[in-house]
Amino acid sequence: MAPQCYTGEVCEPVDYDYVIVGAGPAGLQMAYFLQKAGRQYVVYESQDKAAKFFEQHPRGRKLISLNKKNNLFKEETFNMRHDWNSLLSDDKEMKFTKYSDELYPDASDLHQYLNDYAHRFQLNVKYNTKVKKISKPDSTFTVCIEEADGETTSCRATCVLMATGAMSENLPEDIEGIELTDTYSQHDMDKDLYKDKMILIIGGGNSAFETANHFAGSAGIVHVSLGKKMQFAWDTHYVGDLRAVNNNIIDMYHLKSMHATLGSKVEKITKNENGKFVVKFKDLNTQWKVPGWLFFDIEYDHVISCMGWRYVNTQLFDEETINVELVKNNRYPKLSNCWETDTKNLFYIGTAMAAIDRKSASGFIHGFRYNIRTLFNLLEQRLFKQSLPHITLPTKDLDTVSKKIIERCTISDSLYQMNGFMCDVMVFDEKTGVTKYYTDLPFRHVMEKPEFKDAKHVFTIHLTYGRDKFGTSTKSVDNVHAPDFTTNRCASFMHPYIEYYSHGEYVDQTELQESLIVRYDNWSSDKFPQWSSSANENYIKYYVNDKLNWTDEKFNLVPLPEEMIKKNFVPLTKEEMSRLPHLWENAECTQSQELLPKNPEPIRERKLRPTMKEIMDSAQRKELTYHMLTQLQV
Repeated sequence: MAPQCYTGEVCEPVDYDYVIVGAGPAGLQMAYFLQKAGRQYVVYESQDKAAKFFEQHPRGRKLISLNKKNNLFKEETFNMRHDWNSLLSDDKEMKFTKYSDELYPDASDLHQYLNDYAHRFQLNVKYNTKVKKISKPDSTFTVCIEEADGETTSCRATCVLMATGAMSENLPEDIEGIELTDTYSQHDMDKDLYKDKMILIIGGGNSAFETANHFAGSAGIVHVSLGKKMQFAWDTHYVGDLRAVNNNIIDMYHLKSMHATLGSKVEKITKNENGKFVVKFKDLNTQWKVPGWLFFDIEYDHVISCMGWRYVNTQLFDEETINVELVKNNRYPKLSNCWETDTKNLFYIGTAMAAIDRKSASGFIHGFRYNIRTLFNLLEQRLFKQSLPHITLPTKDLDTVSKKIIERCTISDSLYQMNGFMCDVMVFDEKTGVTKYYTDLPFRHVMEKPEFKDAKHVFTIHLTYGRDKFGTSTKSVDNVHAPDFTTNRCASFMHPYIEYYSHGEYVDQTELQESLIVRYDNWSSDKFPQWSSSANENYIKYYVNDKLNWTDEKFNLVPLPEEMIKKNFVPLTKEEMSRLPHLWENAECTQSQELLPKNPEPIRERKLRPTMKEIMDSAQRKELTYHMLTQLQV
């Protein structure tokens, strides 16, 4: 069946329904779904193997993607929550967990796994084939390629999927002399070359700190120039921010071991007559009595730029027929909410999907594997008139609705990994009485689709963190106590949100309580002191019924039975209440706090010497007083 154009007419004749550029994990994942569906596709890969990137990167060879194999539970999707390296397939044996027992595995194992994946499913990958130019002279694309023997040919395709991954290193144009530095990909890893040397690492992400850690034991001094405030993954919940596995340099800095992190921004890099690097810094100092900018120079033996990647090579596109705008300092392509560029049917998949998602895991395998499955389904609907995956629930059956939502929030891997970005959608049609439940759609794309935007009753279900309700002063690592189980509004950890829309307009929402392991079945409520699964189901039933009026039944919304409260909970005494710290920030929810000590150690009075300015001021006052007294005597 030939794909249909937007107008419903048959498109121009093509060689392929899809051309995928790049055989990294994203290209292989999309190829799997296309092959399973029987679509005509080809993957063009310039290298002789799949996922060649992982032969060299990361330079330290340790991945920061988890490989947690033992998780108590047997559900495959639940365990995929903690397997960050496997691609999706129906073959239970084709899992990365069979390649390594390490929590943070070696990149070589991932490289082997991805090549085995391509071979296992006999994916249509053309190796040693470079894409030279992509154009769109009409409704279809022309892709010009150069094969290993140098022969140049072309093909036509309805849709092009760019799975090119990291195209080049990001070298900031605002740093004069940045071209003089070594880079993350090219710097020499021999530790002996850096013995007792001063090294500057430019960058504040994982590649910068991975590099700094590598030389921490051999270099004399390592400085990491951040240029901005550090973003910790445990704080932001974004896996691309600095991970604990890479932050040894921060430990060494605060434990007085020579190395340091600098908030200063690098302005200029030059080389002196001794071959040393002279780096000019610009430092924002708002803590001074007179806030301002401080400029200073430091001399280094080595400077290494670790500023991330650029994910677009615009030279691949015919500028007259294809428009791909760049965003985020020209590092990412501008993408729609379904990962499409401004050129119809030209999409980016893989790490570039992070262009529209800095909440969850779109830039990593454990995130974009779900994005790609969703995009495949959206394209099946667009080009082949297939229905989006869904199930039809029994008519006006609140029990089934609540159990389905509980099941998805308990074992779904996609909602878990793509928290705050991907959602399920439930639609009730009053005319037919039919309730349809759709899975795994981009949250911001849902109300762009007519079948949801035009519906009277739409519910979205997603997992999201609730930290924003606790104010800006609280940190994620401070939330180490049980949430308030008497309410469903003040959970900080990831938990289910259910939102209601009517004719495309947001109406309101409800939430379920948080769970320490993000499960909402009976096992969770039996093991941990929190809401029972029946209480969660009742809350879902009440909320859905409040919108749809399916029944007159009353639902028990008391989260904790009175006997459980008496047994497990003791209110603070008046004396303990007096030792609660004062909260300066008026937030919707109260953050957890530790009680102040009963008998705090007295604070020693600080006796400070006068500053030079105070001494001078005092001397001037004395001289003025003497002068005034002398005049009075006269």
